[in-house]
This record gives sequence, structure tokens and C-alpha cells, in this order.
Amino acid sequence: MAASAARGAVALRRNIDRSVAFVRKIPWTAASSQLKEYFAQFGHVKRCIVPFDKETGFHRGLGRVQFSSEELQNALQQEYHIIDGVKKLELMCLFFSKFVFCQMFLR
Repeated sequence: MAASAARGAVALRRNIDRSVAFVRKIPWTAASSQLKEYFAQFGHVKRCIVPFDKETGFHRGLGRVQFSSEELQNALQQEYHIIDGVKKLELMCLFFSKFVFCQMFLR
């Protein structure tokens, strides 16, 4: 039973999608299309999701960008990600079933 659980955990780690980035601190003026256009400079963006709050009509300042392959590494190598000319985005990636801050800007 324990061996089976261990194999399952290893399989889970191998299936983590390394092409997905979670983005925080998105300016409220930025739309998902603008975010997709920005990240397209690093590779083909398969999907860009910025969820909206139903009550306010604004997005929540976070989103998810999925690249076609592991092109996420190209985005992670850039030191700063600025959208709308003023906002530094925070990029996070999901590795080994826990969040690892790959790029973080506090200002």
C-alpha cells in the first residue's frame, strides 16, 4: 500500500504542467487580451485567464497564463515584467506540487 502511494506521488510530480504561470499584481486596467499580448513575446500563449469578481465587475488582480510548451522559462529569465507602464507583475510557477516563487517583485 505504501509503495503504491509513493508511486502515485512520483507520477503526480511528473505530470505537473511546467508551461503554466500564475500572475499576481495585475493592474485593474489590464485585460486578459493585454496580458496575453505581453507574454506572447516569450512564446506562444495557449490560454490566458483573468477571473472577474461578479459583484464589482473588476478582475481580482491575478491570472493564469499557459504557454504551448515549456516557453515559460523564457518569461522567467526576464528580470522585470511591467504592464501598463507602471505595474511590476509577480510570476509564480507550479513545480513539484507546491508553489515556488520564480520571480518576485515587492514594489
